[in-house]
Amino acid sequence: MIRLGFALTALGILTSFLFIAAALVGLKLSGAALGWGIQFQQPWFLAGVAVLTVLFAASFFDWLPISLPAFAGRLGGSARHGQAEAFLAGVFSTLLATPCSAPFVGTAVGFALARGPWEIVAVFACLGLGMALPFLLVAALPGLVAWLPRPGAWMIRVRQGLGVLLLATAAWLILVLWSVAGPLPAGGMALILLALLLFRAWTTRRYGFELRFWHGPATAALSVLAVGTAMFAPAGASPKAVADAWEAFDPAVLDRAVEGGQTVLVDVTASWCLTCKVNELSTLDQDGVRQGLRTAGTLRMRADWSRPDPRIAAYLQRFGRFGIPLDVVYGPQRPAGEALPELLTPGILLGALDRATAKVVRADAGPP
Repeated sequence: MIRLGFALTALGILTSFLFIAAALVGLKLSGAALGWGIQFQQPWFLAGVAVLTVLFAASFFDWLPISLPAFAGRLGGSARHGQAEAFLAGVFSTLLATPCSAPFVGTAVGFALARGPWEIVAVFACLGLGMALPFLLVAALPGLVAWLPRPGAWMIRVRQGLGVLLLATAAWLILVLWSVAGPLPAGGMALILLALLLFRAWTTRRYGFELRFWHGPATAALSVLAVGTAMFAPAGASPKAVADAWEAFDPAVLDRAVEGGQTVLVDVTASWCLTCKVNELSTLDQDGVRQGLRTAGTLRMRADWSRPDPRIAAYLQRFGRFGIPLDVVYGPQRPAGEALPELLTPGILLGALDRATAKVVRADAGPP
């Protein structure tokens, strides 16, 4: 049973990656813009994953036990609750693992999406295999389980801790929904999720029975309402200006600045990209880096990819990238731009600025 559970989790991961690959192949053949993590640009996806995250968290606290429909339980075999839960755990972990491409996934995704359908499928299958490898090892060598701690009361504490982390993830998803679709859908989403949990608690106290997710029409209706609230939300307006001396991304302004010999830093980011936030805290918001940018007279442009934007997608593909973060430095010595690594450090960024603005010394120049 342990081997089967780990194998099904690995199968859920592989299935999810192959599904993503198939979807990207379809989009590419249709001529649509591609990108890694672009599902986080859609309010309905954010709302749907937030609902699932809260439901899973509630099940970890035994607030809302989740079970499969009765007909699924009669199928036996891999359709039983525990095994289906293991498969869905692999699917769910894959969905939550795809907003960013740093530090290693970006190169593989860029290579795949720049090529044909078979290359896309092969690369994504390898990515899924790598993520599923720990589960496959336990499934092949169940003796590895002996290295794990013995079951006990600590498992309940771990389960509750995981529930807290899932609730924090749901709060983050709602904040991202706020930035993507606006405060009204995000606030409505939070209220609906709260009503869902309060409804479950009320039915248990009032009638003394456990509400099952698939058997609770009101719970299902609230979930659909939560997703629908975000699905029909208007797109968030693109900011005209960005705080702290950052200007909104404009390809025309960028081209004019580069042609004029100005030093330019372009930062492609999104509200759902955690690696982008790490770069901001560790590098872009550091006082030393800000001083270096001011000293070089650098024009700072920020491209917000929180919502679909064909201009930003085209800009990413110019550097062979299909995911974020992306930071590019332009200057007199780098008119075509120098793309920096996904994970930034102050040394990397300031070094790129020095290379872009370095003075060219003529070889035949002699003493005066």
